Amino acid sequence: MKEPFNPFIINTYQGKEYFCNREFELKTLISHIENDRNVVIYAWRRLGKSALIHRLFDELESSKNYETLYIDLLATQNIGESIQSISAAIYDKYGKTSNGISASIQKLMASIGATISFNSLSGAPELTLGVNNTKQPNQSLAALGEFLATRKKRVVIAIDEFQQINDYQGEKAEAVFRSWVQQIPEVRFIFSGSHRTLMEAMFTEKKRPFYQSSMLESLQPISLEAYSEFITQHFQVAKKKIELDSIAKIYHWSRGQTYTVQLVCNHLYAKHNKVTNADVDVVFDQILVQQQAIYANFQKMLTRTQWNVFRAIAKEEPLQNPLSKGFIQKYNLGAASTVSTALKALERLELVIKDEENYLVHEVQLARWMARI
Repeated sequence: MKEPFNPFIINTYQGKEYFCNREFELKTLISHIENDRNVVIYAWRRLGKSALIHRLFDELESSKNYETLYIDLLATQNIGESIQSISAAIYDKYGKTSNGISASIQKLMASIGATISFNSLSGAPELTLGVNNTKQPNQSLAALGEFLATRKKRVVIAIDEFQQINDYQGEKAEAVFRSWVQQIPEVRFIFSGSHRTLMEAMFTEKKRPFYQSSMLESLQPISLEAYSEFITQHFQVAKKKIELDSIAKIYHWSRGQTYTVQLVCNHLYAKHNKVTNADVDVVFDQILVQQQAIYANFQKMLTRTQWNVFRAIAKEEPLQNPLSKGFIQKYNLGAASTVSTALKALERLELVIKDEENYLVHEVQLARWMARI
């Protein structure tokens, strides 16, 4: 992997040197895996769940005791597409050998209705994951699971955006996946999701298939102390300078959200050798201006009352009681019952969240933009 030009990564995991802290979380996750526990990692959006999983996989692969598979279900719309995603991950991991395509993988893919062809220009093998419609999902998953269970090393599978299976229409996806997990006790699973409410419900409600099946790990923001050390170190390596008060300013504006902290630092690192608070403010403005066209569309997506409540919460956050007389009158929001209905809709969409008894606009940058209008 090539070293990045900018150490503040905003797109993907690029090695532990560019990964901030999370040592306690890593130790906890490794302990779960080593002691045969499946794990649920859930958090609000953009706190670094996926990067943490890749950082964990670095450690597990380095130990030579594990093989790891990362699967993202965000783009899937039904259980067939989720099986395609799992199959693609298995093919990418095990299908390509020095002599071509593994015979065992060819057999496995044929058993689930997938075909392997060759690119007409490069000659490289390509997988067409047209899962056979005559196969039942549990049969395809059983075949994939049997292959993984027979690996010499222990296999760890991370399924990211796992809450997506709730949107599969007319399919008992939770029950199908729960059955699959039970069929392959040799394999460890990490279920990750950015829709915190849905993830909690899937694993804590008694009538749900995954009830009490995994260890629940709620990911919290990285501490200001850890981020200060991380940011200062990378600036110093490049013979650049940033003061601790500027780092604190970035951290609090970002609410400690990993992506936004990284994004601000990425811009500052690229533009300045010595960062001032004024420079930080300029970057804040630039980031919000860049997103303005997108954020302006939210007003079109919501009813007038929802938008007014949404904007008022952004201006007041952290807000303890959105139904208080003072809050409603300050922003002329109308009847408390109307505000309550709008608030429930915003929470259902996860545009507004309740975190430690405070109501917040979920997306930090959106909140900062709305607070200005």
